[in-house]
Amino acid sequence: MAFAAGEPGMRHWFDGDPQGAPPADACVAYVDTARAWVAACGPLAGSDEARARAALRFVAAARASGRRACFFATEDPALPGLSRLLIGEQPIFRPGAWLAELSRHRRLREQLRRARAKGLTVRRVAPGELTAGAPLRASVERLAAAWLGARRLEPMKFLLALEPFHAPEQHLYLLAERGGRAVGFLSAVPIGARHAWLVEDVVRSGRAPNGTTESLLAALMRETCDSAYVTLGLTPLAGAVAWPLRVARWIARPLFDFEGLRAFRERLRPHAWQPVWLSYPRGRPAGWAIHDSLRAFAGGSLVGFGVRSLVRHPSGLPWALALPLPAWTAGLAWLLASHRAALLGLPRIELGLWIAFDALLLLVLVRVAMRPRRARLLLATALASVDAALSLGHLAWVGPGATALQVSLRSLSMLAPVAGALLLAWATSRSDRAAR
Repeated sequence: MAFAAGEPGMRHWFDGDPQGAPPADACVAYVDTARAWVAACGPLAGSDEARARAALRFVAAARASGRRACFFATEDPALPGLSRLLIGEQPIFRPGAWLAELSRHRRLREQLRRARAKGLTVRRVAPGELTAGAPLRASVERLAAAWLGARRLEPMKFLLALEPFHAPEQHLYLLAERGGRAVGFLSAVPIGARHAWLVEDVVRSGRAPNGTTESLLAALMRETCDSAYVTLGLTPLAGAVAWPLRVARWIARPLFDFEGLRAFRERLRPHAWQPVWLSYPRGRPAGWAIHDSLRAFAGGSLVGFGVRSLVRHPSGLPWALALPLPAWTAGLAWLLASHRAALLGLPRIELGLWIAFDALLLLVLVRVAMRPRRARLLLATALASVDAALSLGHLAWVGPGATALQVSLRSLSMLAPVAGALLLAWATSRSDRAAR
C-alpha cells in the first residue's frame, strides 16, 4: 500500500506537521468520494504509536471537512478508536519453501508441464525494455487492453486500476511468450520493510496455454527465493466473513465468482492465509464504511456502476430478472393458499399453472445467469415472451379491476413480464452481435 500511495489519483494527508505537509510522522493515502475519505490500508508510519495517532487524526480531519473516513484493507491489529470488519484474506507464499515443495503438488506440476509442452517460456524484463515507444511496451499494452476488454465487469478504480508502468524501476516484470508473441505478463512490487513482494498485476491473452499463470508465479518464486514472502493481495470475501457479506458473495456469484477465485489461489498452494480488514470509526455502522469503499472502487455512483456492470455482463440481466421472481412467485402462492386468486382475476387452477410457469422461468433464468449460453438465453427470452403475451391478453380480458389493490397487482403482473421479455430480447440481440 505504500507503493500504491504514489500512484495517480491518490491524495495524501500528512500527520505531525501543523501545515499538513512533509516532514511528517505519518501519511495516509486516500481517495475522496465527495462523501468520504477512503484510505488505502492504514496510515504509513514508522511506529505503532504514530500509526494509531495518525488514524484518529485522519478521521478527525475528514470529519472537519464534512466527510466520513475508513481504512480499506488493513492488516494491522485493531487500531485504538476504530472497529474492523473482515473483508477477505490474502494468500502468503514462502518462495524458497514453495519451490522445494513443488515436486509434491501433482496438479500444479502438471500445469507447468503443459505450459512448457505448448512452447511457453517466461523471462524477466528489464524496465528499460518497457519505456514509452518501445516495441515490447506496445505489445504489453495491447495484451493489457485485450485482457481488460475481455473482463465482464465494469473496470474498477482505487487500487484495482491497471497501471503496470508506474515507477517501473521499482517493479519486477515477467513476460510469458509463445512463438515470439507475448501471451502473459506479471508485475510485482516490493514490500520494502518486510523484505517481501506483492503481485500487483497479472494479465494473460486468450491464446495463452493452460498453466501460463502458474508459470509466471513459479518464475516469480525463483526470482524472489530469498524474500520473506510473496502475496497475491486481497482475495475479497474469502474466509469467515460476516453473514451479510456471505449473502453478497452468493448474490454476486453470476457476475463475479469470489469462491472460484479463492479456490484457484488455494490450488497455487499458499503457505498461509492472512486476514484483511476494513477499519472504520467505532460507533459508526459498518454499512457506511462498506458503501464508501464501494463508491471508491466504482469511481462514482454505485447505481451507475451497477447498471453498467449488469448491462456489460452476459449474466447481468438474466440474474437481475431472476432475483425478484422467488418473492413474486411466493406472493402468488400465498394468494392461491388464501383463496384470493380473484384479486388477479384468475380461477385457482389457472393461478396454480401460472405459479408453475414462473417457477420454470426462474429455473431457466438461473441457469442462464450461471452459464450464459446463447441457446439458454433464447429459451429464457421465448418463455418471457409467452409470459408477457399471456399477461397482456389476461389484462385485456378481465380489465384492471375495481379496487386500488386489484389495479396494482394486475398492472404489475402485466408490466413485469413485458419489461422482462423486452430486456431479454435486447440481451439476446446484444449477445448475437458480440458473437459475430
